[in-house]
Amino acid sequence: MSLNLEALHDCYDDVPIGFTVIELVLDDSGQPIDWIFRYLNQELARIEMVAPERLLGRYFYRDVFPEINAKKWLDFYYRSAFLGETIELHEYSPEISKYLKIKSFPWKEKGFCGCILVEETVERRMLYRLDHLIKLAHFDAATNVQNRNSYESYCQHFAECNGGANVEHVAPTGAHGSPVGVIFADVNELKRINDTFGHDSGTFLIRMVSDLIKEVLGSLNYQLFRIGGDEFVVILPGCDQNQVWVLEQKLKESLANTTVPHFPKVLAAVGSAWQERVQKLEDVVAQADCKMYEHKREIKATVLQRA
Repeated sequence: MSLNLEALHDCYDDVPIGFTVIELVLDDSGQPIDWIFRYLNQELARIEMVAPERLLGRYFYRDVFPEINAKKWLDFYYRSAFLGETIELHEYSPEISKYLKIKSFPWKEKGFCGCILVEETVERRMLYRLDHLIKLAHFDAATNVQNRNSYESYCQHFAECNGGANVEHVAPTGAHGSPVGVIFADVNELKRINDTFGHDSGTFLIRMVSDLIKEVLGSLNYQLFRIGGDEFVVILPGCDQNQVWVLEQKLKESLANTTVPHFPKVLAAVGSAWQERVQKLEDVVAQADCKMYEHKREIKATVLQRA
């Protein structure tokens, strides 16, 4: 075995990146079952949180981490050590509860591979927090649908694409004068529910309406926004007029309340609008809003008649 360990010590002992040379251990059928550390530097020992003397010459799973059974790295290291592949991974290591960037590559002799390890735990956590902040900025916490910020951004993007000022700007589906449908929904009696039964009940009502909208829309191409406390807007790019009308009727049927006695008989009022060539999206939304108020008046009239 010509690993030239002295040269490795001279080159890698003090570098701030984890480095090791490992020997794969195979079973009688030639399948990898473990590996042995033949060389490692101080940074790798720090990443693994194990003293170097407890790693060098030891079997990784049998001696160092006997309680870990996942053995998720074996196939990758086998491919480097026996098939000559260079592999780069960004993975979570259950052995040490850290995220790692790992690059494995064939070493001088078959059955050995070199591995470079860089810890990415802090970077992953920062990215997670950034993603969370972005989601908070653009998604409604109660319903997990897009919020008013997203709606205004979508409308602005739509206007820019249809204004002709920047033809290279990537347009949302439905821009440049193609047909767009809008469905506007307004939750009924939300203030009464909040005042009488508490805000948890109000949030439950809002979620019911949101879930029913998504259920009716199914796998269609749409954008759903909660633009106010009790208001939802659905944008349906590229749809035809009849499709919008059918969806409106289905949604009205689904919003009839038969399950929660203290909620309104109709959970939300609904209106829709459609234009074949849309230049300003807010105009279509305003038309759907007017139709929604017509439905709301119908609901109130029906309630009064029953009373």
